Amino acid sequence: MSEQADLERLSVLVVEDNAFIRDLLSDVMRSIGIGRVFTAEDGRDAIELLQTVATDPMKAGISVIDIVVSDVYMPSLDGRMLLRWIRTSSKSPDRFVPTLMISGAADGDIVRNCRDLGASEFLAKPFSAQNVANKILHTIMRPRKFILAPTYFGPERRRTELFLDNERRKLKPDDIQIIHSDKPPKSMREDAQVIHFVFRNRLSDKIGAYNLKGIPEIDTSLIEQAEKKIENMAGDYADWVTKSIRQLANSLKQLQAGEGDSKELIEKMNLLAHEFRGQGGIFGYPLVTKFGKSLYDATLDSNIDVTPNHIEFFKAHVDAINAVMNEKIKGGGGEIGKSLLEGLAQAQVNFAEKSSVVD
Repeated sequence: MSEQADLERLSVLVVEDNAFIRDLLSDVMRSIGIGRVFTAEDGRDAIELLQTVATDPMKAGISVIDIVVSDVYMPSLDGRMLLRWIRTSSKSPDRFVPTLMISGAADGDIVRNCRDLGASEFLAKPFSAQNVANKILHTIMRPRKFILAPTYFGPERRRTELFLDNERRKLKPDDIQIIHSDKPPKSMREDAQVIHFVFRNRLSDKIGAYNLKGIPEIDTSLIEQAEKKIENMAGDYADWVTKSIRQLANSLKQLQAGEGDSKELIEKMNLLAHEFRGQGGIFGYPLVTKFGKSLYDATLDSNIDVTPNHIEFFKAHVDAINAVMNEKIKGGGGEIGKSLLEGLAQAQVNFAEKSSVVD
């Protein structure tokens, strides 16, 4: 029987620009037993809070943030810029803080980019309460050793033997200097090519699991409560989607009429599509996730010259998402879902054919 984790003493900072998902993540964190959950609307807000924690813990209401959980894509200062600041800025109060990145765009290049900036772990949207709990526990119980190399500082990017950037050869033991602390070394060997920081896992101490060999579990009743929270928010999600569809339709209408800045309108559509692809599956609407991803890919290039063909293609996505929510089509949607998927597939074929004719 596995040991159970007690996360009551943990403090987590959730950074998410979408208020709906920010509240959802916070509720899930509290439901699985995390004692202190703080929130920030974007990277700039998070940096301000982290600095306040370091300089004025009384004002911040906490003396340490144990884990940062951040969305990747956010307006203003996004998750990757926040991650870069945490790992490299001289003003960062804790360059070693475990950082879990979350995104609906869990494509390989995004995951690699976050890894190269120093992410501890990556969680793809859509997620479940169990997914969140597993990632938190894995972040605590299976931390990667921190390394300092000529072009990188952060958790070791491979769980196997380390390779030097560019040279792609294995390091020799003599190339590595080991520092048994999370503080800057008083002296560094001139011949050291890489520094490994090896220190006690204070977070496993904090949850009472330092001597455990495996990863503890969270009480199943807590996971069930967290899943119930998500289920109870499904109605609110439907309201959010309805408003977002109206925004999509309005942007599409402006594009069709040649009103406004087309680049800004497409970027707005892309951001909404990104939210759709990451959130639909959380609330039992995987078709919204599929249609959202397709629209996200279709609007990645905001510098395109918008043609009637583009308008028709974008509209097919908006209509499909609208149909799913109007009919409350959950899961695969049976024959209706199959018909919607086939309709969008045909729209993709038509778009490609018409685009090739124009070219």
